[in-house]
Amino acid sequence: MLRHVIAPSRAFTQIANSHVWDENLSDSAFRLLVRALALPPARARATTVTELAAGLSGGRITADRARRQLTAAGLLHCARRRSATGQVRTESLVSNVPLDPAAAERLFAGHLADAAPGAGGRNPGAAAPRASGTALPAGGTPGQGKTSPHPVPPAAAGSAAPAPSPPGPQAADVDAVEAERVLLALRRNDPRLVLGAAEVARLLPLAAEWLARGVSPAGLLHALTAGLPAQVKSPAALVRCRLTDKMPTAVRPLPLLDCADCERAFRPLGTERRCAPCRQRGAARQRQGDVTLVGATGTGARAGWRERLAALGVE
Repeated sequence: MLRHVIAPSRAFTQIANSHVWDENLSDSAFRLLVRALALPPARARATTVTELAAGLSGGRITADRARRQLTAAGLLHCARRRSATGQVRTESLVSNVPLDPAAAERLFAGHLADAAPGAGGRNPGAAAPRASGTALPAGGTPGQGKTSPHPVPPAAAGSAAPAPSPPGPQAADVDAVEAERVLLALRRNDPRLVLGAAEVARLLPLAAEWLARGVSPAGLLHALTAGLPAQVKSPAALVRCRLTDKMPTAVRPLPLLDCADCERAFRPLGTERRCAPCRQRGAARQRQGDVTLVGATGTGARAGWRERLAALGVE
């Protein structure tokens, strides 16, 4: 076998030979790993592992198998976190070196410390290992990892200088990332809606304002692509016109409350103090109690309030 190799001068990804020859990693798992490590920092924070796996041939079964293989190899870790707004999200960490659960947990904790309000610096103990991985959000808040073209192994963490990292994303930053993804997805929905980088940057504040007012990314995409004219002379002008003319009214979201039973954060629709699952379980227990009371009274009718009070020992 002959080889002709020219090392790339830029836009390349370093990966260990042990991963190339690892028989426990399928082709799909190796491709998923390389794609995750090849993402630039900003793109990694806005991309989920599910989105990366969606491009693999073989469907969901192949993608799930690839994720399990990377998890077993210590290259993919997931953690469930509750955001400042009370939403539970799953964050994923992809590393180019195997990490044990304790090391992955330290990296997750370092990301949360950096994203905390008023955090003036980074955790020195977690900064160096973070250079060997990239944090990807899985259907939730974007991660904070950076991908380095020269990864630092965990053993050299004490001597490596921490690289600067951007601050944790706020709600406006998350809306901007989602809005940019919608604008870039327009060309996939309709080949006529091709926007340049400068046009996306100019339209981004308007699109982010839609998301800030409670519109979902799918709703924003539908508003920009539904009922297009037969001829689109200027895609940027058409998108700007729709973003401006169809701008929804600002709706203040209801505050989050903690469920009185399970303490899970939920957004009430009225005066309820319990989340929907707890209310459903309570209704099921109530129906079961009614059946028990009917059997105890020997009547075929549903037990009334007097029977319920009598069953509770209240006179």
